[in-house]
Amino acid sequence: MDMDRTKSSQPVSVDAIVINNEQVAPRYHLLYLRLEITSSSSVSWLKGVEPGQFVQIDCRPAGILLRRPISIYKWSSEELCLTLLVQRVGRGSSYMCDLKTGDKINIIGPLGTPFATDPAIAGKRPLLIAGGVGMAPIIMLAHHLQQLLGVHPHLIIGARTSSLLILRDEIEQIGCSYSYTTDDGSYGTRGAVLAAPELEQGDYSMIYTCGPRPMMRAIHGWAKKHNVPGQASLENLMACGVGACLCCVENIANQGNTCVCTDGPVFNFDQLLW
Repeated sequence: MDMDRTKSSQPVSVDAIVINNEQVAPRYHLLYLRLEITSSSSVSWLKGVEPGQFVQIDCRPAGILLRRPISIYKWSSEELCLTLLVQRVGRGSSYMCDLKTGDKINIIGPLGTPFATDPAIAGKRPLLIAGGVGMAPIIMLAHHLQQLLGVHPHLIIGARTSSLLILRDEIEQIGCSYSYTTDDGSYGTRGAVLAAPELEQGDYSMIYTCGPRPMMRAIHGWAKKHNVPGQASLENLMACGVGACLCCVENIANQGNTCVCTDGPVFNFDQLLW
């Protein structure tokens, strides 16, 4: 199946003002930004954002030279707003989580190759699986498929414990079916995402996933066993976003070392060697 994807917008550099920074769980923040428009290109790129793409955040005000990649969670070309889900892990993400209302940052985007969302590829019943900050692009994808394309996915979200199952209200408003798993059984099915009973109950046409690497590798194995095609969005460290620094390379089938920031972050399952 041909799952080639094209980028609909060229990336641009634009300043943005923080309009809210909401902590939604321990170590997780929703960062609400409003773009400062200086040209028509600043507006047009928002109109072309697709599920799976990301932005690069300038962290130099915190003394951090390299930009940090963050998946786009929500956007509005009418309101010139962008929402990002950030997990506090290191210095760069901590800088973003500590931003205050009114602070200004610089972003470059949209970057990366998006998920293939054509209904001919997604099929009648795609399965979407996410964990951690991988929830951001997968929830955006679920919304895109369900409300814009009329495709009805099933969504599985996994977390270590119930307090980390964030964005549940948003998930439950999409209109698609959904289920949850937690490692400790505090909410939904006990265990990892592959423990979800819905996994064996559906005749799925396509799988899309984003989250921790071991989770995605296990999902790929399940998909291969059940002969279901799929795509995974990798979360490699990306410093430049344009394929210049080579810090994000991944060994891809029939391609060798490949820049995740430009050829990805979304790859077909059959391309991934893990």
